[in-house]
Amino acid sequence: MSEDQKLYAYVDESGQDTKGALFVVSVVVLEEEREDITKELERIEKESGKKNVKWHKARPEFREAYLRNITQSPLFINTLFFETFSESKEYLEMTSYATAKAILKKAADRAYRVTVYVDGFNAAEVSHLRQELKALNIKQRKVKGVRRDENNALIRLADALCGLVRDARDGNLSASDILRMLGKKKIVTAL
Repeated sequence: MSEDQKLYAYVDESGQDTKGALFVVSVVVLEEEREDITKELERIEKESGKKNVKWHKARPEFREAYLRNITQSPLFINTLFFETFSESKEYLEMTSYATAKAILKKAADRAYRVTVYVDGFNAAEVSHLRQELKALNIKQRKVKGVRRDENNALIRLADALCGLVRDARDGNLSASDILRMLGKKKIVTAL
């Protein structure tokens, strides 16, 4: 009997400020390549000038350089997922649903166990997410909130994808081009 594959999901969301008009959930789902991707992301952050800051705090030219560097690396193929929602304020449910879809897409019908890291959730929200994922039949090892001061390169990547999707939806042509390129290279999958 083979061992379940270990998956790691890094989740971020954006859009509560729109009061339900637009809500974006992005999920980075990885297997054993997690350490290699983390090292590559840290190199790209430094080289692009974005450094280890969140999307909205980075200068636009650094954000663009960061994402264009990601498009050049085969390490990121089939790792980034996002879903957009509108006309709802059920943020925890939407986050759970998108996270579950991303995990199942990455698992591709293979047996798995997943550890989920979610940005900025308090203990009650983490507990709710855990329950929602269980109800959606997601086989979890652990669900953990990541405090903002503990952010890592993978959470920052999920944050960048949320920011990119929002920018593209707001009509930013450069963001739309990069999002399209990431999709073409099978790095980003819209759920």
